[in-house]
Amino acid sequence: MSSRIAELGALISSNTQKIDEYLVANSLPPPSFDEDGPVKLNLSAEIESARAALLNATAELQALLQSPDDLLRPILNGTSLEAISRYDMARKIPVGGSISFQELADQCGLYEPDVRRIVRFAIAHHFVFREPRKGFVAHSAASRRLVDTQGARDGLGVMFDDCYQSFGRTVEAMEKYKSQDMDKTGWALAHNGQSLFETFGKQPYKAKRFAGSMAAFNASPLMSHKHIASNFPWETLHNSTVVDLGGSHGELCAALALAAPSLHFIVQELPRTVQSVDRATLPAAAAPRIAFMEHDFFTPQPVVAAAYTFRQIFHNWADANVVRILRSLIPALRSGARVLVHDLILPEPGKLPLMQERQIRAMDMIMLSLCNAKERDEEDWRQVFADADPRFRVLRVFTPTGAALGIVDVVWEVALPSMYSTPYDFHSPLARSLVLSLLSSVKLYPLA
Repeated sequence: MSSRIAELGALISSNTQKIDEYLVANSLPPPSFDEDGPVKLNLSAEIESARAALLNATAELQALLQSPDDLLRPILNGTSLEAISRYDMARKIPVGGSISFQELADQCGLYEPDVRRIVRFAIAHHFVFREPRKGFVAHSAASRRLVDTQGARDGLGVMFDDCYQSFGRTVEAMEKYKSQDMDKTGWALAHNGQSLFETFGKQPYKAKRFAGSMAAFNASPLMSHKHIASNFPWETLHNSTVVDLGGSHGELCAALALAAPSLHFIVQELPRTVQSVDRATLPAAAAPRIAFMEHDFFTPQPVVAAAYTFRQIFHNWADANVVRILRSLIPALRSGARVLVHDLILPEPGKLPLMQERQIRAMDMIMLSLCNAKERDEEDWRQVFADADPRFRVLRVFTPTGAALGIVDVVWEVALPSMYSTPYDFHSPLARSLVLSLLSSVKLYPLA
């Protein structure tokens, strides 16, 4: 019987051969750290699976060949990447050329020996930059991304200029506050007592950078809106209205509108976001059926609709706040209304490939540090809806094939008379027309 390291070695060999043969057969460039190395390998689904298996096997083999003491002493130091981001070092290095450490230090206003150690750490640990000859730095494929792509710069800035300090203060916050409040976090301790959203409100450049980072992250096929568009029977809602709470600039509603041409959509957001919407960016076929409305989802929902969607909203909030958000829907809910959550679903431990589980667990820890929030497994999702109201019935909790985000499909089973002012009923086309006319004067941004 072969050992585990022998099994992993064989797996690594066979999958490496598959990938190499595919690249050669399709005249594709091989992976490279060089400045002009490919950004994506453009692999088929089958070969992409081989790549994932190869990454998992190499990670496990590396861990097995280290001692337990090695595993307890990982070199996790973000100082190098923080400095590279803060001083925009990548864009100070000429594309296709090189620059001395002294020249780079002068441009950054830093001590040359510090720049030298920062860059050499980045080369050794992250393959960011190259040292083609002693004392000179040039681009690698990774650092070239920081030159060419705003999203890459935004992502590095968010992680190492904003979040990195928060990680080191998370345990301190846990001990000090024993709280789920958003202003009692590692982030708050690292940002003068301000919560994540308070910080963004007072420092708009950080909010803009965060938005750019999220846009780059959401550009991945794993994050595509097609996963929720194709995994729920939208047309069964029959000429109804869907409300997307916290829906930003209408990206999800635009995708759903193209997939379900009989439906109408309302994006609810805070005033600053609604006022920044550029309707010209919406697809022409979708725009007439998408309205924007100022609304705080912690306040009673004013619109009766067939379905309410929350994409990547609840992972920003602790359970108590998610319960508040869900209860705020109740005044508008009618029997049969659907609530669809499009968010990450934690797997059972050890059920996913290693690299995939690492990414998910990392996101869960990030949410702890930043917001006192969390990612949730199926049991967590069912519990938070039960805590909000037993009339929420969870029908399905699943992650579509090829998707990073899962879907929590919930139905409201019993009609509830509103405890507040009568919500706007958008089920009837005539009523919709009349109400939109009325609401055009009360901060509803019209469909047309």
